[in-house]
Amino acid sequence: MKSRIDEVPKLKTQPAVVDGRRYNQVLLGLRRLKGPLRLPLAGLRGMDLLVDKEAWVCVDRTLYDLPVIAWTDFRPTARRAIHEIVPCLLHYYHINAELIGESVLATAMKEIQKRLANRTPVSSSRISAFRPDPAP
Repeated sequence: MKSRIDEVPKLKTQPAVVDGRRYNQVLLGLRRLKGPLRLPLAGLRGMDLLVDKEAWVCVDRTLYDLPVIAWTDFRPTARRAIHEIVPCLLHYYHINAELIGESVLATAMKEIQKRLANRTPVSSSRISAFRPDPAP
């Protein structure tokens, strides 16, 4: 997917960071839901987020998947712990892309959580309660 967005002219590229919680949620979704993923973004008319390990690209499906904003070049090795931020590059393809960046990520996280919840129902028969050893 990354090679596809490299063909589209960018208005601006800048260094950015992604919250560790969000980055981990996407990785979990990619593994359990067998990515790459296409996530419809409720509330952002005509927008989808295409997600794979290399890039997260918000596209306008009404304009033949023209990119609007993209997060690429993730460097998870730059963090010391799993909860820390992940450096990346943020590319703007539309003049108003800065206005929707946070909404795109928040909506995508909700969609991934919903899909994961629907995929893995909790089975109480396979989970046993933790019982500490009785005191001597």
